[in-house]
Amino acid sequence: MAIRELERVDAFTATWERFFRAARRARARAPERGAGELTLAQYLLLAPLRERSPQAVRELADAAGVAGPTATRLLDSLEAAGVVQRRPSERDRRSVEVSLTAEGERMLTKTQRWVDAGRRRIYDALEPDERADAERLLARLADIFEEIAR
Repeated sequence: MAIRELERVDAFTATWERFFRAARRARARAPERGAGELTLAQYLLLAPLRERSPQAVRELADAAGVAGPTATRLLDSLEAAGVVQRRPSERDRRSVEVSLTAEGERMLTKTQRWVDAGRRRIYDALEPDERADAERLLARLADIFEEIAR
């Protein structure tokens, strides 16, 4: 590899690390959600239920990018709080399906508004031409991540 290419790879790597450190800091600084609200981790786990409910714990864990035991621990507390219901799957006796309760729907809707507002602040901070570039690049990176994960 040419020296110039190595410099570009190094610059990309440094920027990549800077971006993910900033994202982790922003996530860590997210305000603690109060009683009657979902944390960001809980929201990410439950958000797929808006599109299709019920879903298997395994599906929710995969969509949220967490391990099955982590999803189960989160669901334990959410079930105890009356946010979700779990029941054995009718299609697969080895699987448990999760659905939202009415309270869970309310909490998910409230948290969705908070998440949308955060995303909108990022969108508004970009110039119009940056928005289109960011959309294309994020879609491409998502595709690459999916290819790597196979």
